[in-house]
Amino acid sequence: MGNVIAQFRGRVESVERELIPRMFLARIKSLDGVYEVEMDIHRDLVVYEPGTEVEVTVSRELPAYKDGEDLVGRGTVVSMKDEGGRKAVLISLGGLLFILRSSKELDVKPTEKLYVKVSKL
Repeated sequence: MGNVIAQFRGRVESVERELIPRMFLARIKSLDGVYEVEMDIHRDLVVYEPGTEVEVTVSRELPAYKDGEDLVGRGTVVSMKDEGGRKAVLISLGGLLFILRSSKELDVKPTEKLYVKVSKL
C-alpha cells in the first residue's frame, strides 16, 4: 500500500448552499477527467468559488501543507462502492463528508484513517 491514494489538479465545478446554515457542497472535477469529488465545506473554514483551480490529495500520512491556506483533515473511510464502473469512497472528516469517485481502483480499506488536503492553486 502506498502513501498517496489519489493526487490531482482539478477545478471547482459548483458550490451550492446546503440546508444546514453556513454549509456548502462543492463539486470538483480533475482536469484529466479521472476523479470527481463532492465535499461538504463550512463557511468558517474555506469556500472555493466555482472555477477555482485546486490540488486534491488523499493520503495515509499527513501531507505537506500551508497553514492557514490549505484545507487539511483526517477522516475515516465509512463507505466504498462501485457506481456503474466508477469507484466511490466516502470519507467522514469529523462529520464533513468527502466523496472521491474515480475510474481507477482506489487502494483503501473500510474504517481506514486517511488525510484529505485541498489546496488552492
